[in-house]
Amino acid sequence: MRQRFYKHKYFYDMLIKFLLPVLLSITVVGGVGTAVGYSYLKTELDQTNQKLLQSTLYSTELMLSELDSLMLAFDINPGIINKCYHVLNTESLGYQEHQDLTTIETFINAPVNARQYIDSIYIYYPNPYNRFIRSNNRGGMLGIGIDEGWLESYQVHKDKDKTWSERRRLGTTGRDLITVYQMMDYDGVIILNLDARYMKELLDSAKVFSNQSVFICSQNGDVLLQTGPVSLEEAHGKDSVVYSMDSERYQWSYQSAIPKIEFYRLPLLIVRYTFVCILLVTFLGILLAYAATRLSYRNFETLQELMEAAREGKDIHEYEVKESSDYFAYITRQMIQNFIEQDFLRVQLSERKYKLRATELLAMQSQMNPHFLYNTLETVNWKIMEQTGKRTAANDMLEDLSEILVYSLDEREQATLEQEIHVTECYIKILKERYGELFLVEWSYEEEVLAIPVVKFVLQPLLENAVNHGIREKEGGTGRIRIKIFVKEEKLHIHVVDNGAGIEKEKLTRLRKGLEEGRLGDSHIGIFNTNKRLQLAYGESCQMKITSRKGEGTVVMLVIPMSRNEVETAKNDTFSLN
Repeated sequence: MRQRFYKHKYFYDMLIKFLLPVLLSITVVGGVGTAVGYSYLKTELDQTNQKLLQSTLYSTELMLSELDSLMLAFDINPGIINKCYHVLNTESLGYQEHQDLTTIETFINAPVNARQYIDSIYIYYPNPYNRFIRSNNRGGMLGIGIDEGWLESYQVHKDKDKTWSERRRLGTTGRDLITVYQMMDYDGVIILNLDARYMKELLDSAKVFSNQSVFICSQNGDVLLQTGPVSLEEAHGKDSVVYSMDSERYQWSYQSAIPKIEFYRLPLLIVRYTFVCILLVTFLGILLAYAATRLSYRNFETLQELMEAAREGKDIHEYEVKESSDYFAYITRQMIQNFIEQDFLRVQLSERKYKLRATELLAMQSQMNPHFLYNTLETVNWKIMEQTGKRTAANDMLEDLSEILVYSLDEREQATLEQEIHVTECYIKILKERYGELFLVEWSYEEEVLAIPVVKFVLQPLLENAVNHGIREKEGGTGRIRIKIFVKEEKLHIHVVDNGAGIEKEKLTRLRKGLEEGRLGDSHIGIFNTNKRLQLAYGESCQMKITSRKGEGTVVMLVIPMSRNEVETAKNDTFSLN
């Protein structure tokens, strides 16, 4: 009876020991994960919606900016204003009036034909014949009856508003329009009709979630355009989170509504998986506790039999200690296991040191996530081409920067000197665009060295150091930087020589001491990082030497050990830069 009690007690003790730490860990991790997930998701959604609204505001204001050029022609240019008055107030158009009308239509047809989002443009000055000039009307004028909707709005607002907007449907064609009115002097008005369908497609493409709703409202709160499953009134209910942004120039407001469920989707998923893990761990814990109880209790029974046998003076050697009865074997095997464990710890320590070196090397090469920046640079490159219609120096700079990012994105720690030189030349081109003819770069190497593998980004920091701390501080004259690469005595030598401002003697002493001791200084960070990476990659046999004289220039010399295979490759293989 007492044995059963201890057996059950031991089972529950083992169960608690198995389950309690794991369940607490899972619960804490699940709770923290839920909180962090909600905070992260909320922050991401806040930033994403602000960017969406900012982009929408920018796009719509770009569309409305067409009014500025029209105002220059029809509200400021006396010649165009007089032509409009003359044409609209003449009952029968003659040759001169048709010529004037053609001139006027040239101004309003150009933006309509060039901008897909503009449906039409009206020019109206009060006249006895109720006529107005419309874009793409092929040399004619229209009476108010062709489109009467805007006239009523004009009569209501002309004496109190300088500009206003409204949503309209053109009765004759059924087209959905967003009409923007811009008053001019002498009660004239410019009417810009935007294609609502095109703008709705623009909003749909910018949405993050399919159930998200986006609204564009006029200055009096009327909805000009919306996309999404809910109305503006429903969006301001308790089931959605609404973000808003206002346009100071046109008094439009932009609002984005996201259902609250999107904020809790990730936290709920974490809670669900946490609950599943708790159930799974509980089940496994019960099985493990039961197995451990049986095994341990069997060992206890063997120990009790040994103690009874010893007490009775029996030969205990007949009680064979099985491999599973590790309590007894532990005592006799302790010395052997100590040696084994010490060897294992030494192997673990060596492995950890290797991983630390690899991690540190990787961390020094990857100080940012280039995926996002690379994709953004490509987008900016095409946007510049789209806006300018031709290739510019900015496109060349973006392409050079993109090549550098692709090079840094490669997970391999090493590259050939040919690749390293190419990336460094891309960097030089970017510096040339920034500083013009501030410096010249001269390369000196044989093609046989191009196949030698080196740690990535060895040349670029040295060149950057020469420009920032040497050439830029040089007074007068064109700076010169010479990069010499050669192999000598089975070692790769890289010399970067500049005729810049040089380094003062005391500062040079501190710099050399910092390199020897591995301490990062307050300047020449690229030099320190390069030296550290080379030491991690090649060991202490890799050397960096710096010589300099104030006012004359600086020389940075790298000596990198090469394996026999690398030396043979440098002797036998040739690569072309073409």
